[in-house]
Amino acid sequence: MKSTSHQLKIVANMQKGKLANNFYEVLSLSSTNVGFEEIKKAYRCKALQYHPDICHHSNKEESTRRFIELRKAYETLSDPISRQIYDYEMTLMNSFESELIWRQSKQNKKTNFTKEVWERQLDGLIIRCCNRMEKKKCTFS
Repeated sequence: MKSTSHQLKIVANMQKGKLANNFYEVLSLSSTNVGFEEIKKAYRCKALQYHPDICHHSNKEESTRRFIELRKAYETLSDPISRQIYDYEMTLMNSFESELIWRQSKQNKKTNFTKEVWERQLDGLIIRCCNRMEKKKCTFS
């Protein structure tokens, strides 16, 4: 599979953490199959909760951060083209993560198998060594 420059940018963004938060989760949407009105309603509800002008002074910094994140999520998901690109990037990211997990589990199984074989061989050598030592004791006695 050839990597396109767009795919490489996605990987770079993943590594920088730009796609760390799922915009659907940020807006508390349970599905990616939602329409514009549902996105708008979810955004307004969350915006009222985290708007920096409404929140308590002690939570202002955290609320501002969350509000900016909400705004990014809304701007991305409310624009059909941006949303399509975002969904594509999330699909790629999920497939990369799945493949990475699969490769790591495969490597772990391979490592465990190799370790088990080595341990069995070592156990066999120890038993043979003990048997030889017993034979030598018998011949000297």
